[in-house]
Amino acid sequence: MPAPLRAPVRATVGRAALLAGFLLSSCAPHDPGAPSGTGGEPGTGGVPASGAGGSGATGGATSAGSGGATSSGGAPGSGGATGSGATLGSGGRTATGGAAGGRPATGGTGAGGAAGAGPGGATGGGGGPGVTGGTGFYRMERLGRGLVAVQVSGGVYVGWRMYGFEYDAANPANVAYNLYRGGTKIATVTNSTNDLDTGGSATSTYVVRPVIGGVEGAASETAAVWTQPYLRVPLQVPPGGTTPADCATPSEAYAYSANDASPGDVDGDGVYEIFLKWDPSNSKDNSQSGCTGDVYIDAYKLDGTRLWRIDLGPNIRAGQHYTQFVVYDFDGDGKAEMAVKTAPGTKDGTGAFLHLGPAASDDDSAVYRTDSTGYVLAGPEYLTVFNGATGAEMATVNFDQARGTVSSWGDSYGNRVDRFLSTAAYLDATGLPSFIMARGYYTRTTLTAWNWRAGKLTQLWKFDSNVTPKDAAGHPYTGQGSHSMTIANVDDDPEQEIMYGAMAVDNTGAGLCSTGFDHGDAEHVGDLIPSHPGLEFFMCNEDGTHPAYHVRDAKTCAILQQGPIDGADTGRCVAEDVDASNPGAELWSSSTTGLLSATTNASLGSIPGSTNFVVYWDGDETRELLDNNHVDKYAKGTTSRLLTASGVSSNNGTKSVPTLTADLFGDWREEIVWRESDSSALRIYTTTAPTTRRLYTLMHDPQYRMQVVGEQTAYNQPPHVGFQIGADMPDPPAPNIQVR
Repeated sequence: MPAPLRAPVRATVGRAALLAGFLLSSCAPHDPGAPSGTGGEPGTGGVPASGAGGSGATGGATSAGSGGATSSGGAPGSGGATGSGATLGSGGRTATGGAAGGRPATGGTGAGGAAGAGPGGATGGGGGPGVTGGTGFYRMERLGRGLVAVQVSGGVYVGWRMYGFEYDAANPANVAYNLYRGGTKIATVTNSTNDLDTGGSATSTYVVRPVIGGVEGAASETAAVWTQPYLRVPLQVPPGGTTPADCATPSEAYAYSANDASPGDVDGDGVYEIFLKWDPSNSKDNSQSGCTGDVYIDAYKLDGTRLWRIDLGPNIRAGQHYTQFVVYDFDGDGKAEMAVKTAPGTKDGTGAFLHLGPAASDDDSAVYRTDSTGYVLAGPEYLTVFNGATGAEMATVNFDQARGTVSSWGDSYGNRVDRFLSTAAYLDATGLPSFIMARGYYTRTTLTAWNWRAGKLTQLWKFDSNVTPKDAAGHPYTGQGSHSMTIANVDDDPEQEIMYGAMAVDNTGAGLCSTGFDHGDAEHVGDLIPSHPGLEFFMCNEDGTHPAYHVRDAKTCAILQQGPIDGADTGRCVAEDVDASNPGAELWSSSTTGLLSATTNASLGSIPGSTNFVVYWDGDETRELLDNNHVDKYAKGTTSRLLTASGVSSNNGTKSVPTLTADLFGDWREEIVWRESDSSALRIYTTTAPTTRRLYTLMHDPQYRMQVVGEQTAYNQPPHVGFQIGADMPDPPAPNIQVR
């Protein structure tokens, strides 16, 4: 059993003042909004020096102050500004550490300029693109330290990543970290990856170095201090429009708001870029008729530099169930790609229409929308892989599975035929991830796995419930899907499986098992019951004729716990360890009463204050509640507020979900990405609560990282790790990874 939480162990070795002009000799002049290709917008100089909410916001976080974005490394391309390293806290950039070549300078809606970096920088890449290590199966991203420093009451909170291959489960004392302020070592941290520097100030700068087996390693990037608990990433909002006069919803004005996002390192500098989907205000649920505006996907560096914009065109309808974009480094070259469903009329990030494969001979002026309904039920459907750095089309193939006869998917008007899901998973023996595109879950279910390797897009396998209608026990594969799908390795090989609602698919593409409980809305998979071997899966059911929820063995689909058959559409449910007094996870749902034990199904007391997302936020190992614009703590039957982020908005209507949650930087706990209410920027909030629980970055847990890839899909679900995190948790095993 781990030791109780206490103050981080640190050996103080001196608090010398910063030398005058330290590091400033390497600074470029202040550059709020460097040009980057065509049409760069002038910078605004960042957020106000004393504002609580940042530029364009009303109010701020509960911790007020200022802070701005930073940059790290220019993306490949010709022309534009050359890459730059981490900022030093004043908006200026260092002259070294960036990739040569600048940002893309050619084509249509290419890169826009940074919208202005303000005081206080984000984690930068000036310290290099991370280090390599490990010899395991899963090929993971090479990340920087993600060093972040935030001014708090009593000093400066500093957090950083432990790499998965650094983690030593057998000998934890073998790994420590030396923390430097202004070139002077101020602490050796042995039991965490964070520190409260009581001598730090808003002008401090920090570097951390690992100490492995007593040998000090390479320095991290330099981090300047944020004076607020979030990084503001300025955005470029697409112009709105008006629907055509002959549409089902004629002459309707619409505007855009920032929607789902996904992280990916597009230039190999060890710092994530943000891929962001823009939704028009007239986006539709599949059950609703009406025309919509085009869907756009942008890529942004953390300083707000827009690398590119993709316009999916008039033949891709806007709504939660239509556009699912998959972002990861699929070919192992250290740079992320993006795969997404496209159609005639789609323009890539250079502003050019698609021109490869079947798109070479299509008619990009054709609009296949049915004007009387707004649905797009005819015309070609494509799958395209785009370059993450430039947005350029790299490969296009026909989307498999094609729509075929609309009524064969469960209705004749176009609702269920266009229910799409996507994610990534480690499916083959290479240790590289594949991506999965799925169509259908109310009746027919299809999943197609693809590989992007050596510049070629190839199909790995396809599952179709028309071909494989039942599992070995006679349970159906038809109609078992959910509004999301999750990834976990549930058997004895290293490859991962796909949890697809009430059924599961093996890494080979064969059906694994089904419960026959039919369609549901939300799902969670992890080590929910530590006393039970392997992983467990939790889902709530929609039809009312099956149990309101169930917990099952993730490998066999054997039912471990289930709720009542209450006739309800149980649209929301959560399974996670939020109560330290109960072993393992707790579960609750929108149609049942109280908090329940995943282990015994026994009632544990009152239901938590929200049934939505969860996030690792405070200093203990249990997870916190995330809903709308706030984070809450559940303990002993009571829900209490930890953070309210004013000036931001959640997404997807009553779902009230954030733009993204993931371990983006700092220690192992998660960041929350919300959009400002006018979508002029994203804010990436980070925790400043000290903790003595030391874990490697969650992004080096293969299950968690793949679930982050799929988080953008349909009804967004929070990612879960493949081991137990919670009260009385054992130290986790070392991850089976390699980083090149």
